[in-house]
Amino acid sequence: MSESSSIGTNSSSGLGTIQSSQSGSSDYSDISGTTVPLILVTSHRDDSTSKLGSQASFKQLPANRYCYTSWHEVRNAEVKGDQLNCPRIREGPKDKERTFYSLRDEQGNLLHHDRKGKKRMDYRNKMENWENAVSVNLSFQDLGDAYQRENFIRVLKRLIRTEELQLMDDSLTDLHAVSLPRCKYLNLSRNFLPSFKKLPRLPVVEHLYLEQNNISSLDGLDVLRKAPLQSLHLRSNPVSFTVNYRQRVFQILPNLKSLDGVKRLPSDSEFDSEEEPSRMCVIC
Repeated sequence: MSESSSIGTNSSSGLGTIQSSQSGSSDYSDISGTTVPLILVTSHRDDSTSKLGSQASFKQLPANRYCYTSWHEVRNAEVKGDQLNCPRIREGPKDKERTFYSLRDEQGNLLHHDRKGKKRMDYRNKMENWENAVSVNLSFQDLGDAYQRENFIRVLKRLIRTEELQLMDDSLTDLHAVSLPRCKYLNLSRNFLPSFKKLPRLPVVEHLYLEQNNISSLDGLDVLRKAPLQSLHLRSNPVSFTVNYRQRVFQILPNLKSLDGVKRLPSDSEFDSEEEPSRMCVIC
Protein backbone atom coordinates (compact mmCIF):
# COMPACT_ATOMS: atom_id res chain seq x y z
CA MET A 1 0.00 0.00 0.00
CA SER A 2 3.00 2.31 0.43
CA GLU A 3 3.45 2.41 -3.32
CA SER A 4 -0.17 2.94 -4.26
CA SER A 5 -2.94 5.40 -3.90
CA SER A 6 -6.41 4.38 -2.86
CA ILE A 7 -9.67 6.22 -2.47
CA GLY A 8 -12.53 4.69 -0.51
CA THR A 9 -15.87 5.66 0.95
CA ASN A 10 -17.59 4.56 4.11
CA SER A 11 -21.15 5.73 3.53
CA SER A 12 -24.05 4.07 1.77
CA SER A 13 -25.57 7.46 0.97
CA GLY A 14 -22.77 8.56 -1.29
CA LEU A 15 -21.25 10.87 1.33
CA GLY A 16 -18.02 9.67 2.88
CA THR A 17 -14.38 10.20 3.69
CA ILE A 18 -11.63 10.14 1.10
CA GLN A 19 -8.42 8.49 2.21
CA SER A 20 -5.14 8.77 0.38
CA SER A 21 -2.17 6.68 1.49
CA GLN A 22 1.33 7.13 0.19
CA SER A 23 4.65 6.09 1.79
CA GLY A 24 3.10 5.46 5.17
CA SER A 25 1.32 8.81 5.47
CA SER A 26 -2.41 9.51 5.23
CA ASP A 27 -4.48 12.60 4.49
CA TYR A 28 -8.17 12.72 5.25
CA SER A 29 -10.81 15.07 3.82
CA ASP A 30 -14.21 14.92 5.48
CA ILE A 31 -16.88 15.95 3.00
CA SER A 32 -19.90 14.67 4.91
CA GLY A 33 -22.98 16.82 4.50
CA THR A 34 -22.35 17.68 0.86
CA THR A 35 -24.73 16.84 -1.96
CA VAL A 36 -22.05 16.45 -4.62
CA PRO A 37 -21.84 12.89 -5.99
CA LEU A 38 -18.42 11.35 -5.43
CA ILE A 39 -16.45 9.79 -8.25
CA LEU A 40 -14.34 6.76 -7.39
CA VAL A 41 -10.84 7.07 -8.78
CA THR A 42 -8.54 4.06 -8.88
CA SER A 43 -5.00 4.69 -9.97
CA HIS A 44 -1.68 2.82 -10.15
CA ARG A 45 1.68 4.36 -9.42
CA ASP A 46 4.31 4.13 -12.13
CA ASP A 47 7.53 3.38 -10.21
CA SER A 48 9.71 4.52 -13.09
CA THR A 49 8.14 7.98 -13.32
CA SER A 50 6.56 8.27 -9.83
CA LYS A 51 3.55 10.03 -11.36
CA LEU A 52 0.12 9.41 -9.84
CA GLY A 53 -2.74 8.82 -12.20
CA SER A 54 -0.84 7.66 -15.24
CA GLN A 55 -3.22 4.72 -15.55
CA ALA A 56 -6.30 6.23 -13.85
CA SER A 57 -9.77 4.88 -14.44
CA PHE A 58 -13.08 6.35 -13.34
CA LYS A 59 -16.22 4.72 -12.01
CA GLN A 60 -19.39 6.22 -10.57
CA LEU A 61 -20.38 5.18 -7.07
CA PRO A 62 -23.68 3.27 -6.70
CA ALA A 63 -25.02 6.04 -4.46
CA ASN A 64 -24.84 8.45 -7.41
CA ARG A 65 -28.37 7.23 -8.23
CA TYR A 66 -29.58 9.21 -5.21
CA CYS A 67 -27.86 12.49 -6.07
CA TYR A 68 -31.14 14.27 -6.93
CA THR A 69 -33.37 12.41 -4.48
CA SER A 70 -35.28 14.08 -1.64
CA TRP A 71 -35.92 11.94 1.41
CA HIS A 72 -39.67 11.68 0.79
CA GLU A 73 -39.14 10.31 -2.72
CA VAL A 74 -37.52 7.09 -1.48
CA ARG A 75 -39.81 4.06 -1.40
CA ASN A 76 -41.39 3.33 1.99
CA ALA A 77 -40.13 6.60 3.52
CA GLU A 78 -41.58 7.22 6.97
CA VAL A 79 -39.66 10.28 8.21
CA LYS A 80 -41.38 13.65 7.87
CA GLY A 81 -39.78 17.05 7.33
CA ASP A 82 -40.34 18.35 10.87
CA GLN A 83 -38.35 15.35 12.19
CA LEU A 84 -35.18 16.22 10.25
CA ASN A 85 -32.43 18.49 11.58
CA CYS A 86 -31.19 19.83 8.25
CA PRO A 87 -33.11 18.38 5.28
CA ARG A 88 -32.12 18.93 1.68
CA ILE A 89 -35.00 20.55 -0.17
CA ARG A 90 -33.06 21.73 -3.24
CA GLU A 91 -34.75 20.55 -6.41
CA GLY A 92 -32.81 18.49 -8.94
CA PRO A 93 -32.71 19.32 -12.66
CA LYS A 94 -36.02 19.48 -14.47
CA ASP A 95 -35.22 16.50 -16.68
CA LYS A 96 -34.46 14.17 -13.74
CA GLU A 97 -37.89 12.54 -14.09
CA ARG A 98 -36.90 10.99 -17.41
CA THR A 99 -35.01 8.27 -15.53
CA PHE A 100 -36.27 8.99 -12.01
CA TYR A 101 -38.93 6.26 -11.93
CA SER A 102 -36.75 3.58 -13.54
CA LEU A 103 -33.75 3.63 -11.20
CA ARG A 104 -33.23 0.38 -9.30
CA ASP A 105 -30.94 -0.92 -6.58
CA GLU A 106 -28.60 -3.92 -6.77
CA GLN A 107 -31.49 -6.32 -6.10
CA GLY A 108 -33.59 -4.82 -8.89
CA ASN A 109 -36.02 -2.98 -6.60
CA LEU A 110 -37.23 0.49 -7.55
CA LEU A 111 -35.42 3.23 -5.62
CA HIS A 112 -38.27 5.75 -5.68
CA HIS A 113 -42.01 5.56 -5.22
CA ASP A 114 -44.08 5.50 -8.41
CA ARG A 115 -46.64 8.22 -7.56
CA LYS A 116 -47.18 10.77 -10.31
CA GLY A 117 -49.09 13.99 -10.90
CA LYS A 118 -51.42 15.18 -8.12
CA LYS A 119 -50.87 12.02 -6.06
CA ARG A 120 -47.16 12.74 -6.00
CA MET A 121 -47.70 16.39 -4.94
CA ASP A 122 -50.16 15.43 -2.20
CA TYR A 123 -47.77 12.78 -0.90
CA ARG A 124 -44.88 15.27 -0.94
CA ASN A 125 -46.87 17.84 1.04
CA LYS A 126 -47.88 15.19 3.57
CA MET A 127 -44.33 13.95 4.10
CA GLU A 128 -42.81 17.43 4.28
CA ASN A 129 -45.26 18.45 7.04
CA TRP A 130 -43.72 21.93 7.23
CA GLU A 131 -46.82 23.42 8.85
CA ASN A 132 -45.97 21.61 12.11
CA ALA A 133 -42.23 22.35 12.13
CA VAL A 134 -41.14 24.51 15.10
CA SER A 135 -37.35 24.58 14.57
CA VAL A 136 -36.05 24.40 10.99
CA ASN A 137 -32.57 24.55 9.45
CA LEU A 138 -32.53 25.01 5.67
CA SER A 139 -29.00 26.40 5.34
CA PHE A 140 -26.47 25.63 2.57
CA GLN A 141 -29.07 24.58 -0.02
CA ASP A 142 -27.03 25.76 -3.05
CA LEU A 143 -29.93 27.44 -4.86
CA GLY A 144 -28.32 28.11 -8.20
CA ASP A 145 -31.37 28.00 -10.49
CA ALA A 146 -34.67 29.88 -10.58
CA TYR A 147 -36.81 26.74 -10.21
CA GLN A 148 -34.81 25.80 -7.10
CA ARG A 149 -35.43 29.22 -5.55
CA GLU A 150 -39.14 28.96 -6.38
CA ASN A 151 -39.36 25.63 -4.58
CA PHE A 152 -37.46 27.10 -1.64
CA ILE A 153 -39.95 29.98 -1.33
CA ARG A 154 -42.79 27.45 -1.53
CA VAL A 155 -41.37 25.67 1.52
CA LEU A 156 -40.82 28.91 3.47
CA LYS A 157 -44.44 29.94 2.97
CA ARG A 158 -45.53 26.76 4.75
CA LEU A 159 -43.53 27.49 7.93
CA ILE A 160 -46.50 29.02 9.72
CA ARG A 161 -45.58 27.60 13.16
CA THR A 162 -41.80 27.87 12.97
CA GLU A 163 -40.18 29.77 15.85
CA GLU A 164 -36.50 29.22 15.03
CA LEU A 165 -35.29 29.34 11.43
CA GLN A 166 -31.77 29.01 9.99
CA LEU A 167 -31.27 30.19 6.39
CA MET A 168 -27.54 30.70 6.20
CA ASP A 169 -25.58 30.76 2.94
CA ASP A 170 -28.54 30.17 0.60
CA SER A 171 -27.81 32.95 -1.95
CA LEU A 172 -31.13 34.61 -1.07
CA THR A 173 -31.94 38.04 -2.50
CA ASP A 174 -35.66 38.56 -1.87
CA LEU A 175 -38.00 37.13 0.78
CA HIS A 176 -40.62 39.90 0.93
CA ALA A 177 -43.36 37.51 -0.28
CA VAL A 178 -42.84 35.23 2.74
CA SER A 179 -44.59 35.59 6.10
CA LEU A 180 -43.23 33.97 9.27
CA PRO A 181 -45.95 34.74 11.81
CA ARG A 182 -44.38 32.88 14.78
CA CYS A 183 -40.67 33.23 14.04
CA LYS A 184 -38.74 34.61 17.02
CA TYR A 185 -35.22 33.72 15.87
CA LEU A 186 -34.12 34.15 12.25
CA ASN A 187 -30.60 33.70 10.88
CA LEU A 188 -30.12 35.07 7.35
CA SER A 189 -26.35 35.52 7.51
CA ARG A 190 -24.18 35.12 4.41
CA ASN A 191 -26.85 35.79 1.79
CA PHE A 192 -27.26 38.60 -0.78
CA LEU A 193 -30.16 40.58 0.65
CA PRO A 194 -29.79 44.19 -0.61
CA SER A 195 -32.29 45.92 1.69
CA PHE A 196 -34.47 45.55 4.75
CA LYS A 197 -37.40 45.84 2.35
CA LYS A 198 -36.56 42.34 1.06
CA LEU A 199 -37.03 40.73 4.47
CA PRO A 200 -39.98 38.43 5.17
CA ARG A 201 -42.79 39.68 7.39
CA LEU A 202 -41.66 39.12 10.99
CA PRO A 203 -44.32 40.35 13.43
CA VAL A 204 -42.84 38.64 16.54
CA VAL A 205 -39.12 38.36 15.76
CA GLU A 206 -36.81 38.87 18.75
CA HIS A 207 -33.37 38.01 17.36
CA LEU A 208 -32.39 38.75 13.76
CA TYR A 209 -29.05 37.87 12.15
CA LEU A 210 -28.23 39.60 8.86
CA GLU A 211 -24.44 39.50 8.89
CA GLN A 212 -22.53 39.44 5.58
CA ASN A 213 -25.36 40.51 3.30
CA ASN A 214 -25.43 43.48 0.92
CA ILE A 215 -27.46 46.01 2.92
CA SER A 216 -26.16 49.50 2.15
CA SER A 217 -28.76 51.71 3.86
CA LEU A 218 -31.23 51.68 6.75
CA ASP A 219 -34.22 52.27 4.46
CA GLY A 220 -37.01 49.92 5.45
CA LEU A 221 -35.62 49.17 8.92
CA ASP A 222 -38.64 50.87 10.47
CA VAL A 223 -40.82 47.86 9.48
CA LEU A 224 -39.26 46.09 12.47
CA ARG A 225 -40.29 48.81 14.92
CA LYS A 226 -43.54 47.05 15.83
CA ALA A 227 -41.79 43.73 16.46
CA PRO A 228 -40.37 42.90 19.94
CA LEU A 229 -36.85 42.92 18.48
CA GLN A 230 -34.14 42.59 21.14
CA SER A 231 -30.97 41.97 19.14
CA LEU A 232 -29.93 42.82 15.59
CA HIS A 233 -26.73 41.71 13.85
CA LEU A 234 -25.55 43.62 10.77
CA ARG A 235 -21.78 43.08 10.77
CA SER A 236 -19.98 43.17 7.41
CA ASN A 237 -22.84 44.91 5.61
CA PRO A 238 -21.90 48.16 3.82
CA VAL A 239 -24.25 50.11 6.09
CA SER A 240 -22.30 49.06 9.17
CA PHE A 241 -19.35 51.20 8.02
CA THR A 242 -21.31 54.45 7.65
CA VAL A 243 -21.12 57.48 9.96
CA ASN A 244 -23.42 57.33 13.01
CA TYR A 245 -24.39 53.79 12.13
CA ARG A 246 -25.21 52.67 15.67
CA GLN A 247 -26.89 55.93 16.59
CA ARG A 248 -29.20 55.82 13.58
CA VAL A 249 -30.15 52.19 14.17
CA PHE A 250 -31.14 52.86 17.79
CA GLN A 251 -32.99 55.98 16.72
CA ILE A 252 -35.13 53.96 14.30
CA LEU A 253 -35.52 51.07 16.77
CA PRO A 254 -35.72 52.71 20.23
CA ASN A 255 -36.57 49.43 21.99
CA LEU A 256 -33.60 47.51 20.56
CA LYS A 257 -31.34 46.19 23.34
CA SER A 258 -28.19 45.19 21.46
CA LEU A 259 -26.60 45.74 18.04
CA ASP A 260 -23.92 43.48 16.60
CA GLY A 261 -23.54 41.72 19.96
CA VAL A 262 -22.91 44.97 21.87
CA LYS A 263 -25.50 46.23 24.32
CA ARG A 264 -26.83 49.74 23.92
CA LEU A 265 -24.33 52.33 25.20
CA PRO A 266 -24.81 55.95 26.31
CA SER A 267 -22.74 57.03 23.30
CA ASP A 268 -25.31 55.45 20.98
CA SER A 269 -27.51 58.49 21.59
CA GLU A 270 -24.78 61.02 20.68
CA PHE A 271 -24.54 61.79 16.98
CA ASP A 272 -21.20 62.81 15.45
CA SER A 273 -21.06 65.50 12.80
CA GLU A 274 -21.19 63.80 9.41
CA GLU A 275 -18.89 66.48 7.97
CA GLU A 276 -16.06 65.54 10.35
CA PRO A 277 -13.82 62.61 9.42
CA SER A 278 -14.37 59.55 11.50
CA ARG A 279 -12.03 59.10 14.44
CA MET A 280 -12.44 55.34 14.31
CA CYS A 281 -10.37 52.91 12.34
CA VAL A 282 -12.29 49.88 11.05
CA ILE A 283 -10.17 46.81 10.37
CA CYS A 284 -11.89 44.16 8.21
